[in-house]
Amino acid sequence: MIELIFLFTTLILVILSAGFFLGNLIFSSSYNSFKVYELGLLGIFFYTFLSISLHIFFPLNEYINFLIALLLVCYFLFKTLQNKIFYFKKKEILIFLIALSIVIIMTIKYKPNEDYGFYHLPYIVNLINEKVIFGLANLQAQFAWNSSWLNFSSMMYFPIFNFKGTQLTNSVLFFFILLFFYKEIHENKKNYIISNIFIIFFSFYAVIKFSRISEHGFDFPANFFLILTLYYFIKIFETDIYEKLVKYFGFLMIFSLISISIKFSTFITPFLVLIAFFKIFKKKIKFKEFSKPFSFCLIFLIFWLLQQFIYSSCFVPFFETTCIKSTSWFQFGLPQALYDVTGAVNKSFNQYSGDLTKEEYIKNFNWLSTWFNRNKIEFLEHLAAFIIPIVVLILINIKNFNFKYHLRKTNFNILLLIGLIGFLGFFIWFTRSPVIRFGIPYLYVFSFFIVILLIDRIVIIKKIKFLEIIFILSIVFNVTKNLNRILYDTNQDIYFPKILKINYSEIKINEFIVNYPSPVEISSQSNLCWSIPFICHIGKGNNLEIQKKYNYLIIKANNE
Repeated sequence: MIELIFLFTTLILVILSAGFFLGNLIFSSSYNSFKVYELGLLGIFFYTFLSISLHIFFPLNEYINFLIALLLVCYFLFKTLQNKIFYFKKKEILIFLIALSIVIIMTIKYKPNEDYGFYHLPYIVNLINEKVIFGLANLQAQFAWNSSWLNFSSMMYFPIFNFKGTQLTNSVLFFFILLFFYKEIHENKKNYIISNIFIIFFSFYAVIKFSRISEHGFDFPANFFLILTLYYFIKIFETDIYEKLVKYFGFLMIFSLISISIKFSTFITPFLVLIAFFKIFKKKIKFKEFSKPFSFCLIFLIFWLLQQFIYSSCFVPFFETTCIKSTSWFQFGLPQALYDVTGAVNKSFNQYSGDLTKEEYIKNFNWLSTWFNRNKIEFLEHLAAFIIPIVVLILINIKNFNFKYHLRKTNFNILLLIGLIGFLGFFIWFTRSPVIRFGIPYLYVFSFFIVILLIDRIVIIKKIKFLEIIFILSIVFNVTKNLNRILYDTNQDIYFPKILKINYSEIKINEFIVNYPSPVEISSQSNLCWSIPFICHIGKGNNLEIQKKYNYLIIKANNE
């Protein structure tokens, strides 16, 4: 337990230090203008940038990671002591400790995501053992999309702690999310603009529904950063203050970029950036005011696309038109292979018991009834987590509402834009890859649009009370659920997620050792690579060619 608390607080300090450095590098704001959660989220972005750019030249081993963390923390401590900043009030310290306690309870003995041993952990093993690998996607199709969250997680691999730091990245993110939610509720409980209501409603929903770290994977980080992008997007339409517009647009660019680089299901983010850019252009904001965050994001994007290309010979491997097929490591049929492991599967083909072929099943909405039966319970759970807190809030504030039809043009314009964005995202998600966890932002935005449109049209809100009480009740539900999980766990001495020890065998390909699972007991998890030493290939090295050129590893697939 002490090890978990120590490591967790260390990671928070390291990430805050990174955010402090980046904030003062690309924003012209003073030290004290950033809230703690903003520094934490900026720190995650900066660490993600470091992981992608450094991995082009070095493996992200424990010594490089430790050196970078040490330098960042020293810079942070030197600047804070020199400028006498970050002195917290007793109440703020109490909030930090409460948030820390909540997230540690969520983290204790959590079970890894179902894909953890399949490709999350093996991807991290690759990054910490070898600098960027040409044709990494030939080891496993899932490696074709270089999720920046796994890149970021790799930099939490430190001496002594090994993989334990990489297992806490979702928990650290949730810590900063809780601080963000509390600040928004506490500071804006009397300010009923759309952006504040948007994030307050989401805070209730997220704390209730995402109470288990094991449910997150890297879908939750991608979804949260998309919600955050939408939050700052709405804020840009709510203010004319020059400094705020610059800050909001900078955050919007940063969070939209990390969101889509984590998971392609957040495909809507480039449209948000473009719309917001035209909005601030109309406000006559000079480019030089946001040139630093823009330039940094552009460099981030270039390095990320370069890593993506090196892995798969494609810039967006889901689309064959973005592939350069003349490289030696290009795998013919990779886009189709990715579609095969997502398309029909994501439309619940594995639960289908009829006579249609896979190709027939996904056409003309033949999949709809099977998909609905497979997902209806999960969908209702998400809907309940969203609706119930709002209903309770309305019931306890019923005396503060005037029920009268009215039309507020400013709110209507923002709501209409939110509705259009939500509908577009919802439509593409539903027709292409309708897995509930992929579509959470679009389902939330679409539901929020309907609910708030109804409220905004028929209710004049004089005052809303008990926002903090609803948030506290959501926290109580979260903590109670996790305490029950911990109490009923039979592994009393294990606090970190368990990494399965898989027996493995090895073969040689061109003098390179390739390991593969060779389990004694067969199960759905025992045939996966988990933390088997690099290079691990589930397919026992079949159809692979491996060579080294200019000190870079190249993995090729036999396409014959």
